[in-house]
Amino acid sequence: MSDTPYDGIAGIYDHFQKEIDPALWASYLDSLIRENVRSSGEGRDGKYLICDLGCGTAAVSTELAGMGYDLIGIDESVSMLEKAREKAADQGCDILFLNQDIRDFELFGTVDVFLCLLDTVNHLTRKADFVKMLSRFKNFLSPGGLFIFDAATPRHLEETLGDNFFYTVEEDYALLWENRFSGRTKISTSDITLFREEAGGLYRRCDGSIRERVYTDDEIRDMLESAGLTLLKRYGELTMRVPGPSEERIFYVAKRPDDDVY
Repeated sequence: MSDTPYDGIAGIYDHFQKEIDPALWASYLDSLIRENVRSSGEGRDGKYLICDLGCGTAAVSTELAGMGYDLIGIDESVSMLEKAREKAADQGCDILFLNQDIRDFELFGTVDVFLCLLDTVNHLTRKADFVKMLSRFKNFLSPGGLFIFDAATPRHLEETLGDNFFYTVEEDYALLWENRFSGRTKISTSDITLFREEAGGLYRRCDGSIRERVYTDDEIRDMLESAGLTLLKRYGELTMRVPGPSEERIFYVAKRPDDDVY
């Protein structure tokens, strides 16, 4: 039995997310960071220090490390972190990976930027958990530091995923994804079954469920404000424009005030 739903699919996660271009995401995040961050960073030799909450296999983190940032990656899935460490080593990236719950993480000091990508915030299905994660920033986000994240829109969870069935069949695995959305709880549940080929031509079956909650723009604004963060900007997916009604993903840039002392 996997510790988290992502432990079972860690081996195919990057292929499963092949429509995501890590280099493009890193370039976009770099532009958001440099437009809004302070002049000097908390990392080595004045580099900006970034903590990626829910880093997964670190596809985006390794790209950012290659661009000159210092990186910390946090994830609850041991298997995802194993893949992340392999990837970082292959690309010669010195990234600190921590196996922790993003709702209750601990760091050794402060960072310049927190990231939370690929609708990870939607996986916090209770508002209290979202608020709890934000409360950690009081200890670990430097004054003037940024919180950049994306959230799946109601359109994506209610309609695109909705009550639909998806499948992917490749040479060495088959992935079945049955989705259902509850209008009462505003939670999308994905029941995933993975068949993966092993030695001898046998297939191992792995089952898991992934739950995501719809968060409205007003809810996100209220939670950021309650945590003492100022919402600077909202953007459509990988753009610098105001989100439109057909967006599947919205990016948010929030900041801890410069004069918010410890």
